[in-house]
Amino acid sequence: MTVSTVMETTVAPSTTVNSPICAAPFRTQVDFARVGSMTVARVRGVFPRTSRAVHRVISAERDRFAVVLHRSGTAQVAQDDRRFPARAGDLVALDTGRPYELSVAGACDVVVVELPHGMLGANADLVGRSVATPQRCDRGAWAVLAAFLSSLGDRINGLTDMPDVHLADALVSLVVAAFAEPAPESADVGDDLTDRILTHTLANLGDPTLSVDSAARHHGISPRYLHQLFRRRGLTFAAWVRRERLIRIRRDLLDPALTTRTTAVIAAHWGIRDHGHLSRALKKEFGLTAAELRLMARGERQNT
Repeated sequence: MTVSTVMETTVAPSTTVNSPICAAPFRTQVDFARVGSMTVARVRGVFPRTSRAVHRVISAERDRFAVVLHRSGTAQVAQDDRRFPARAGDLVALDTGRPYELSVAGACDVVVVELPHGMLGANADLVGRSVATPQRCDRGAWAVLAAFLSSLGDRINGLTDMPDVHLADALVSLVVAAFAEPAPESADVGDDLTDRILTHTLANLGDPTLSVDSAARHHGISPRYLHQLFRRRGLTFAAWVRRERLIRIRRDLLDPALTTRTTAVIAAHWGIRDHGHLSRALKKEFGLTAAELRLMARGERQNT
């Protein structure tokens, strides 16, 4: 469901306004949509003066990250022991399960996506380490993520027509890619090689013979050096491949258009021939077995 609201107030600066983004006398428009377990919102407002009384927010939904793109306006953002200015073109993550602060001056146009920690799996810690630290979105994966979020903000009214699971996969992949991207001064030739290995591996997830040895051989390096490259990213090759396969199997099991395909066929398509432990792995990773995911898909099909 997509919702658009316009709010006006002329309260004193000391009064708390229950907006998830801003606290000050304001006139603002909020458009938001629920997309599966995610929430996408765009907030546009005009603030007569700088808010000195910073609004503190504790989300009703815990264990979620808010990924905030500042399209225009300036803000002060704080969480834990960090406090930084955020400007147009910056992106910042906040953990909505803990108190955070965000004050805005003048005009404001931000896009916010809230997503559960669980959607990021083991990468939740990666994002959690960078909360309240604005990132410039003028390079690499950051620029791609910012463009994606900006497009979501412009098209909120059409989000309800998009397949939830595919949109979630795209967003999670971009968030992880951006937050895992090394700063320019720390990048070296190994980072470019690691990116090529990741790209090649994602393109060959359906190959059941995919392994450390085959990936290393394809790129002309030793398996030991491949392991070293992945450790720099905080990854192990086998665990990363396993999770990427499970993400796609979960997506396909949830797709109402694929309910006629058996779980074994879907698993084999993503390189898993022995699916004896698949349900257990899905349950551990996402909290649902293969059968439970199929039931959800059939329920969506009946509701359409």
